[in-house]
Amino acid sequence: MMKLVVSTLTNQFFLMFLAIATGLLIGKIKIKSFSLGVSGGIFSGIIIGYIVTGWAHGVAEGGLGFSDAKRILSTGVVAQAFFTFFLLLFLVSIGMKVGSSIGSIFKRYGMKFVVIGVSIPVVSMVVACVMHVTVLSSNQSITAHETIGMFAGAMTSTPGYGTALDASRHLDYGKIYQEAPVEEKNNMLLKIDSSGALTADNTPGLNEEQITAYKEAASSAISLGYTVAFPIGVLVIVVMISLLPKVFGIDLEKEKEKYQLELNAISDSGKKIKEQPVSFMILALVTVIGIIVGNITIPLGSFGSFSLGAAGGVLLAALVLSYIGEIGPVNFRMDSKSLGLMYQMGLIFFMAVVGLRYGYDVVTSLMGSGLALAVAAVFVEGISVLVSFLIGHKIFKLNWLILSGAIAGGCTSAPGLGAAISSTDSEEPTAGYGAAQPFAILANVLLATIFYNVMV
Repeated sequence: MMKLVVSTLTNQFFLMFLAIATGLLIGKIKIKSFSLGVSGGIFSGIIIGYIVTGWAHGVAEGGLGFSDAKRILSTGVVAQAFFTFFLLLFLVSIGMKVGSSIGSIFKRYGMKFVVIGVSIPVVSMVVACVMHVTVLSSNQSITAHETIGMFAGAMTSTPGYGTALDASRHLDYGKIYQEAPVEEKNNMLLKIDSSGALTADNTPGLNEEQITAYKEAASSAISLGYTVAFPIGVLVIVVMISLLPKVFGIDLEKEKEKYQLELNAISDSGKKIKEQPVSFMILALVTVIGIIVGNITIPLGSFGSFSLGAAGGVLLAALVLSYIGEIGPVNFRMDSKSLGLMYQMGLIFFMAVVGLRYGYDVVTSLMGSGLALAVAAVFVEGISVLVSFLIGHKIFKLNWLILSGAIAGGCTSAPGLGAAISSTDSEEPTAGYGAAQPFAILANVLLATIFYNVMV
């Protein structure tokens, strides 16, 4: 009987639906006019994910539920495949729904999206570097490797994380060690051998084996910073997107009215394309095209390479093909209500899966050695989001509906886009997200490479 109970309580489908149900209940709670909406699934997922993973850590080999615990610790509370599938479902559905208006958006706002998309990573990198020099480096367990991982995690940027890993493997650590001061040499040696047996006095230079060991330690340090900061970055953008209009007194109803007037004034004069019922064949085709586009790698010389990734490629393909409307006999315009239901389902599941997968890391990072990196991630993302908001709201006079999506795109954060859609009760933030995100990805890749050339 107990085996059946344990098996049920650790079943990933049970946990997903439990996180969704409790998350939507949390999302309905209002404090004055503020509520989390579908973002509540992240918070319920975090609580459930922490409890389940904590239980898994405590199961002894051969004990009741050991096989379930082993699966949770090796693949996560829910599998990575669910994370990717629901993210792509959300992005292809919302991209197809709003793509028809993307041309009007660019006519109205032009290069402002580029500025928003680039400003967030740039400000985040500046804050990360300042914190590394002034605060983080005083902690012997935190090196530049943890800091760049923290930056990529706070930006929820997988391309930035990948670039940091690649850049770290191509540095000449033998030369860096020779030129480093004694204290820095000792810190490097502790990464190679944590026992403290190696010191600057007895190690005049690094041999090939030690260099290889340090490269592995650097990769682990980057991954640690990324893992700690990623869930914090998700929470910061979700909360800030929800709170900023309240703090600055933005009237959402007036913003919606103004936005519609702006679109009407610049609406496309091209032929109207009739929407067809949702075609899963077309959705699958768009997703396949998007994944191919996302996998295209563009070399950037000494700065490494750039690619959109599957998520960025799928969103871009959906927006562009929906904007084009028809190619020969293929109609990419589909029923808006049906697409709306699909993107909401994808978003709700995605939010819950994010919480379940990263819940344990969030709580333990705030309770343990990762606290400094977690706090730094709050400042790194929080300051950059605030700066970009002030640029967009005060200088560019951007409508909040489109600015909220652009800010989420600048953070390359799909949960941030979900929070923008939920808090504005509108799909329009997607256009801002799709326009800003590619430039943010490119900026993250370049900045990660520059960081290693300057800070290491």
